[in-house]
Amino acid sequence: DKKQAVSYLSKFSTLTRTILEMSEKENITLSEEIKTLGLYLDIEKARFDEDFSYEINIGYGIDIENIKIPSMLLQPYVENALKHGLLHSKKEKKLWISFELKDDFLNISIEDNGIGIAKSKIINAQKGNQKPASFATSAQERRVEILNKIYRNSISLSIEEKKNPSGEVSGTLVKIKLKPLNH
Repeated sequence: DKKQAVSYLSKFSTLTRTILEMSEKENITLSEEIKTLGLYLDIEKARFDEDFSYEINIGYGIDIENIKIPSMLLQPYVENALKHGLLHSKKEKKLWISFELKDDFLNISIEDNGIGIAKSKIINAQKGNQKPASFATSAQERRVEILNKIYRNSISLSIEEKKNPSGEVSGTLVKIKLKPLNH
C-alpha cells in the first residue's frame, strides 16, 4: 500500500531527525520524549501487525513542556520491552508508559505483558543473541550511574518480572524515579 508506505517513511524520517537532534542535547523536555516515543512505537506497531497496542499516560499536574529529563533515557527500555518481551509473546501485545509526579520526583513506569526476563534470556541464548542484550542493558546501567554522579543520585532504576496471581510471569516492569529538571 503506497499511502501507508509513505506514512511510515515520513514517520521514520521524522524519528531519525529527532533522535539526531536529541543526541546533541544533554536534557530534553518531557514533551519531546513523549513525542519521540510515540513516533518510535507507531513505526514498531507496523512490525507487529494488529496485535500490538500501547498507551502513554501522563499524570495530573505534570507540565510536560517545562519538565526536563536526560535525553534518550527511556527509549532503550521501551525497545527492550518490544524486542525481548513482546516480540516472542503469543498473546495480544501491550505496552504501558506512565508518568506521575510525586514528592517532587517524576516516577516513570514502562510495563509490558510479554514473556518476561528469564524466558527472553533463554530465547536469546538459543538464537546466539546473548551479548547484544546484555551489552545494551549494562551500557544503560552505566549511563544511569554517570547521570547519578552528575545529578547527585537523582535517578533510581528497577527492572522486575511481573507475576499474575497464580505466580506465572506476566511481563516486565521498569521503574525509573528521577528528580526532574525545570527550564
